[in-house]
Amino acid sequence: MTRPTVDTLHRSDEYQLVESFTIDEMTVFLAREAGLQATSGGKPNQKTAGFWFLMIGLGCFGGAIGWLIGSAVRNSVNNQLMAPGWQLGLGVLAFFVLLLPLHELIHAAFFKLLGASKIGFGYSVKGLMVYAYAQQFVMELRENAIVAAMPFLIITSLLAGLLAFVPQLQYLWLLLLIFHTLGCIGDFILVKHAWTNRHRNMVTYDDLEEKRTYFFVKK
Repeated sequence: MTRPTVDTLHRSDEYQLVESFTIDEMTVFLAREAGLQATSGGKPNQKTAGFWFLMIGLGCFGGAIGWLIGSAVRNSVNNQLMAPGWQLGLGVLAFFVLLLPLHELIHAAFFKLLGASKIGFGYSVKGLMVYAYAQQFVMELRENAIVAAMPFLIITSLLAGLLAFVPQLQYLWLLLLIFHTLGCIGDFILVKHAWTNRHRNMVTYDDLEEKRTYFFVKK
């Protein structure tokens, strides 16, 4: 498929706007796609299978953190390059200082590989997130899913390798693996969104001057 321009999406009769939302509203979109659906008439949110899947995932995350901390407290420093408690503390610091920037750089690299010319980074205080973006770069949902999935695939593989070859820092690698996997929930939801709409000829782009994301479908 020839990549349409932003002007084509908005001005031609070939495409129809499906939805658009601000960057700060991204969390609302993700919550909806995760299965948190508001019912009509102001009733409480309907708990879908996606909601329970998310809750089970968060429960597993909490259990994993508890196990990790408990193991670190019980175990001695035998065969460890660093005391388990220090590894956990270093893991929290490394997640924010190293892993988050690396995660967004991987997104940016794959935007570039797909052909985006203007790439940048931003954050949303309201949405509690940082992000990489390709300014007005129109992508198929399949391409969007690839960009979303790559940080998880690359960083998980890297941490698994470090866990195998440097087991003396196992608590550090495990904590980073758990934190990063939880931080990829939004990316997982974007992959799910692409799969759900795989039979529709949909495209998307970000406009950071407007601070909006757009989804269009070909008629």
